[in-house]
Amino acid sequence: MLDLIRANAQSWGVKIAFGIIILVFVFWGVGGLTGGPSTVILTVNGEPITIQEFQRKYEQLEQQVRAQYPDLDAAGLKAMQLKQQLIQNLILENLIMQEAKRVGIVVTPVELRKLIESFPAFHNAEGKFDPDAYVRVIKAQRNTPGNFEAELRNNMLMNKLRADVTAGAFVPEAEVRDLFRYEGERRILEYVFYPLEDYTSKVTVDDAQIKDYYEANQASFTVPPQADVEYLLIGAEALAAAQNISDAAVSEYYEKNAAQFATPEMVRARHILILSDAKASAEDQAKAKAKIEEIAKRIKAGEDFGEVAKEVSEDPGSGPQGGELGWFAHGQMVPEFDKASFALNPGELSEPVKTQFGWHLIQLEEKKAAGQKPLDEVKDQIRTRLAQDEASGKVQEALEQVQLAVIGGKSLKEAGEPLKLAPQETGLVNTTELTEKMGIKPENLPALLAAKPGTVLDTPFVTKTGYVIAKVNESKPQTVKPLDAVKDDIKARLQQDKARTLAFEAANAERKTFTADLPKELQGKLKKTEPVGRQGYMGELGMNAELAKAAFAAKVNEWFPVAYTLDGGAVIARVAEVVTPSDEDWKTAAPQITDAVLNAKREQMFRGFLSLLRSNAKIELKNETILAD
Repeated sequence: MLDLIRANAQSWGVKIAFGIIILVFVFWGVGGLTGGPSTVILTVNGEPITIQEFQRKYEQLEQQVRAQYPDLDAAGLKAMQLKQQLIQNLILENLIMQEAKRVGIVVTPVELRKLIESFPAFHNAEGKFDPDAYVRVIKAQRNTPGNFEAELRNNMLMNKLRADVTAGAFVPEAEVRDLFRYEGERRILEYVFYPLEDYTSKVTVDDAQIKDYYEANQASFTVPPQADVEYLLIGAEALAAAQNISDAAVSEYYEKNAAQFATPEMVRARHILILSDAKASAEDQAKAKAKIEEIAKRIKAGEDFGEVAKEVSEDPGSGPQGGELGWFAHGQMVPEFDKASFALNPGELSEPVKTQFGWHLIQLEEKKAAGQKPLDEVKDQIRTRLAQDEASGKVQEALEQVQLAVIGGKSLKEAGEPLKLAPQETGLVNTTELTEKMGIKPENLPALLAAKPGTVLDTPFVTKTGYVIAKVNESKPQTVKPLDAVKDDIKARLQQDKARTLAFEAANAERKTFTADLPKELQGKLKKTEPVGRQGYMGELGMNAELAKAAFAAKVNEWFPVAYTLDGGAVIARVAEVVTPSDEDWKTAAPQITDAVLNAKREQMFRGFLSLLRSNAKIELKNETILAD
């Protein structure tokens, strides 16, 4: 657990260590450090939330919602009150970050780097972290590495704070076992089924009924608008390919910015920790020291360090990993641990080391001397950076050049060739896919869909990465499928609905003919379910929450007073047997259900903690207009 042996958050060592993330992820930037003063939408205990931050996160949120609900219109979006929800989320996020800072919780560069490197999406074909893949994937999500890292760091801080706040959560075994019995109880039903097929031939559906259904359910038969758009993306990244960056310019940048490519001395180590708080009694501290000395004897006698660490280390983070801490530089660990680690040679075992957290044994795995990344290793990154920097000042000029070429009658392909820009095409897709592929906003869609095929739009669309010049190849307005195309489907649906009604009426009528014993003429149709639970899934009978509710409220062998409708027909039923979970079932499920209940209690504790932070916070809204729709 790196935070267990981290240095003081305000020490110069930690501040210097933050440089590692810059060295490893060169040119990626750091979220929240770019740009000048900006308009503030609100303050949380005096700390500002900017309009730029709000708008960026709102666009991400809206994009996620539209992806989940492709047919959502403007009225539906407004009804969701996304802006108000986002404001509350931003307030809580800032309160969490402030509290984490107050109590000294930090995320080290090593922790952040290790988490980023663990994501398979950022790996190359060999399964190793690839910086280029990292940048490419992040940009494909319309984000920047700096923003991504800042948001990831905030999530890690929140998880650490959550762990600290909820460390005392506890649930008695009796409470968990009662819940297990309740959730684990199953019931076996006896039933008589009335299938739709027995009643389908008894119903008729005429054309008038089909037409009435069609007219009353037009929304079910709509086809959303579609368009096929050819477009040219004009932005710094797109224009970078046309910039000629000489080898001399790359070398000059490398020499002038040598610090960016410096690599600090680093070590990779394992450790075993025996906890011993500084406030512990002298007797307890002596016991901890004696324990670590005995462990040292075992390792010196030939036992494997990693296996011993798994057995005895009291660091919950690294212990199960054989004490593995990964790579770290000077200043990332508390001073005593830092000094002992860097004094070792690979393979050496330290003497017991005392820190504020307890007693450690350290085994050094590898050591890297401080140095400099060679030019050959970073020249492509430098060239890309310089090309994008140079291109960023030429975006407006390039936009005007393309517009003039198009006005002069050139195709998008011809207009883009001098700038090494190639047009892309969406294919015939719906509006959600149009916004995703082109990077435009939903409010741009009306102009796009209204354009005649073959038309290049006069006004460019603004995107997060530049501009889009678009030409509509084909467009189709929203339409309703003609009645003839859906007539058969409607007829089948109405037949099923009517047959289901007849099945229910027949089942209900027969249920009223008896009180206790099933009539002889129905006994041959009696069936049994497998044991079913409270969730509503009734085995072969399918999902029916009302039937499940009745099953768990009824007494054994008492027929339910009414019939129930199912997708496939109707049913009359009773509970034949109650199946309770066994002691063996409890032993098997206890760890999992205990964790679930404990996590629920932790969530409840954390929500209460957030509510307390919120009630004590000073929130000032500085700009109400941005919340207006």
